[in-house]
Amino acid sequence: MNDFAPIEQLCRDLLLRTAAPERARLMRSIGREIRKSQSDRIAAQRDPDGAAFVSRRPKPDRGKKGRLRQQKMFRKLRMAKSLKAGGNADEAWVGFAGRASRIASIHQEGLSDAPAPGQAKVRYARRVLLGLTEAEQQRILDLILAQVTAR
Repeated sequence: MNDFAPIEQLCRDLLLRTAAPERARLMRSIGREIRKSQSDRIAAQRDPDGAAFVSRRPKPDRGKKGRLRQQKMFRKLRMAKSLKAGGNADEAWVGFAGRASRIASIHQEGLSDAPAPGQAKVRYARRVLLGLTEAEQQRILDLILAQVTAR
């Protein structure tokens, strides 16, 4: 059960009474803030529920360890050129753009894909890249209430 449902409904009603340009500004700022927190969470290798990402699949030992495997996963997906945010008077959004969206959706859903052209398909573990944590939901409510009370 969602304990915040009455508060969310109140925020929705108050926002509808706000002018469209002011609402659009608020939604864009919410989008930017959520994009930043999603990026930080992906860097920490955590799902929205706080669980650690499933580690990379083991690779056959060929002597030296590659630098790529020593780095964090989704390093480039977290960049602002791939992880976009925005909003208008009706909504705020955060998502992946371009080729990154295909890669992200494969990991988000735990689908199969070939790691490189000509290679066999591999089933990737499900790693939830985008999803709101409870802290982010609370932060959104705080931003909305701050905007409404500032008027």
